[in-house]
Amino acid sequence: MTHDTTLEKLRRSPLTDDRDLVRFVGGMLHNAITTRLWVILLDDEMRSTDVILPLDDAPEDPRAVVAMPSSGPVRAAQMMGERVAKIIDHTPARAVAVVWERPGPPGASGDTLLWVGAMREAFARNPGALRAQLVLSDEGAHLIGEPVSKRAA
Repeated sequence: MTHDTTLEKLRRSPLTDDRDLVRFVGGMLHNAITTRLWVILLDDEMRSTDVILPLDDAPEDPRAVVAMPSSGPVRAAQMMGERVAKIIDHTPARAVAVVWERPGPPGASGDTLLWVGAMREAFARNPGALRAQLVLSDEGAHLIGEPVSKRAA
């Protein structure tokens, strides 16, 4: 667990280094309790806006068809990704960190990786707005993908 003063410092600082982002998420959310998606809104300097949205209603199967417009079926992962991407368009936030809460050991399951891929696709037109994706497991927060350092805008 992250010490309270460290968490407060991370809350006020740009989360431009993945290690700091992982520590911030771990300090805020600790470890997995249920299957859920968290969206952490970040400002134009990659600092927390203090808005952390829990999203609980995602279907278990990311490939489940959730809409059938004339253009063809829309899968759950695609719709979730598009909805999270729209948050950036409709709020003062400039980026998000997405946290996939999954009870169990660290690592991303095949289904979680499908969700992760769909989220990346949804941010294809604005990839810088997707700061990072993490898994929150029984053992805390872990980055999905390669560590990077992102400069504040």
